[in-house]
Amino acid sequence: MTDGEVLLALTEQDLAIARAEKALDELPEKLAVLQLRKRLREIEVVRERAAAYCRKTEALIARANDEATTLQNKIDVEQAKVLSGDISNPKELQNLTREMDALKRRKDAVEFEELGLMEKSESGSAQLAKVDAALAEGVAKEQALIAEFKSKGGELQTEIGHMREARERLAAQLAPALGSQYEALRGSKHGIAAGELKGGLCSACRTQIPSHEVQAIMAGPEIAECPNCKRLLIVRVEA
Repeated sequence: MTDGEVLLALTEQDLAIARAEKALDELPEKLAVLQLRKRLREIEVVRERAAAYCRKTEALIARANDEATTLQNKIDVEQAKVLSGDISNPKELQNLTREMDALKRRKDAVEFEELGLMEKSESGSAQLAKVDAALAEGVAKEQALIAEFKSKGGELQTEIGHMREARERLAAQLAPALGSQYEALRGSKHGIAAGELKGGLCSACRTQIPSHEVQAIMAGPEIAECPNCKRLLIVRVEA
């Protein structure tokens, strides 16, 4: 193969690899995995909020329970004073009784509040369980989709690997300077570094080249430069 033929074959191989990689990126299973992962992140945010709500409610329940215990201890102390018989002053007994009544009212209020918090905690825990179930279901579905993607994508990846090996064999046939020029143009020209002169057109940019320039190009070396897109231009003499 001439250098021009190698460049054209290399260009076709690079385009084929690009198409295969695009097909790999656009596999429905891959898109489904990406969409599902976005949904899972949203569910995880909801889960963290639900878990935070449960933690806050449990903390409030614990605080209410501690306060109720403290109040009961105070009530027991005051009641022990009354029952001891050591206090005979009616006014002092009356004050103790009033204080005990106030402590009992406060304890009843705290216990009522605690019951409300326990209901909220149960509701929050039930909600958290639902979120956890949805998250577990999503993770299982994600694993299934990944397995499908690996199955279908694996075939494409193997094909791409073979295509890359063939590409490297083609590239190895070029002189280092020409190979470097090709790679530089490929990087700056959207992956297409070379075109063929056909009927006065550059096959890469599809631009009609003036006839006098075509004549000059055809009179020159096999590999020229497209005057329009500046890619490598492989000269073909038409029969």
